[in-house]
Amino acid sequence: MRRSLRGLLLLCLCFLLAACSIDSVIPSWPSIPMNDRRLEDYSLDEKGRPAYPNAVLGVDVSDHQGEIDWERVRADGVDFAILRIGYRGYTAGGLKLDESFARNYVDARNAGLRVGVYFYSQAVSEAEALEEAAWVVEMLDGVPLELPVFFDWEEVSKGRTGGKANSSVGEYALAFCRTVTENGYEAGVYFNQRYGYSIMHLENLTDYPFWLAEYQDAQSFGYRVSFWQFTGQGRVEGIDTIVDMDLMYAPEEQHE
Repeated sequence: MRRSLRGLLLLCLCFLLAACSIDSVIPSWPSIPMNDRRLEDYSLDEKGRPAYPNAVLGVDVSDHQGEIDWERVRADGVDFAILRIGYRGYTAGGLKLDESFARNYVDARNAGLRVGVYFYSQAVSEAEALEEAAWVVEMLDGVPLELPVFFDWEEVSKGRTGGKANSSVGEYALAFCRTVTENGYEAGVYFNQRYGYSIMHLENLTDYPFWLAEYQDAQSFGYRVSFWQFTGQGRVEGIDTIVDMDLMYAPEEQHE
């Protein structure tokens, strides 16, 4: 269904307020296409989930979602899944395999979904990012993926990354992505608006798809992205918990 006039007006107001606060700090990166997607082209589907012409719906999951019925997920209109393959611990920093990854990989692909993966990084050096990338490649062991291997770095205030959300993270992302690509997989980078503008140095990452976390009904980040995580509170048939939900823009529309 189309969003209500009242809802559209409220969203326009949010965009105007965001523009007033962001324009003064948004970096200038001529090498990255600007976000020229029109607000009026966004809509809500019959379940109130954001939609965009030719974009497809996805989820990203980990073992926090428990056992998933991927056939029901597919029947609910979900086209792709980005699966957590593993993570680095918040404190000791060990590398851990997501307990649900193998089952989710097999069942999601058998249900007809396109699959990518992400690694939840707690790297505090470029060497650790390289270690994470090599570990991911080893765990994948050559299995096919339709979508990228994403680097997902997030600060944990009481963990080893507390206070370390700085420009070095962009170097970690680049090291991770280069290693993944050198080993035959497509790599990508996940970030929210603050990280995208301030710490990721996206101008150095233009060879890799961008996956943006921005929780609202339309995507307003200043630069083009390929994937958009629009909520962390989604509901999908076949998944008993809340779940992150995403849109993947059409490839031909991503690179216009």
